[in-house]
Amino acid sequence: MDSTKDLDIRHFKLTNGDDLLCYVQTATEHAFVVERPAAVQVSPDGVWMFNDWFPFSDKKVFKIMKRFVINHTGVVAETKESYLRYTCQDEIRKEIEYTYNDDADTSIDYEPFDMDSKETETIH
Repeated sequence: MDSTKDLDIRHFKLTNGDDLLCYVQTATEHAFVVERPAAVQVSPDGVWMFNDWFPFSDKKVFKIMKRFVINHTGVVAETKESYLRYTCQDEIRKEIEYTYNDDADTSIDYEPFDMDSKETETIH
């Protein structure tokens, strides 16, 4: 896939009041199988933000029963990009950590600081 326009990222409004953005893997007669659902919340200032829908789970794929869906729709390109940036944070962080740890220069010898040394000058 060259662009995000081919991704089926949808906004779901659920009967319990939750607003979700998620990637729809597949849909059956009775359910949607979605990946990386993000709860959409609006601040008092009118700024919307994402939060994990199941923040204490490392699971990425969920089933949403259609009987709990009030409505759903595709989202605009800008929202898709924001959603993808949010959901890919873990992969980006892992890549940065891997790159950082891989590039670390372990050849530098650090001399410990000697508190009892007479050579150090105290400046106040």
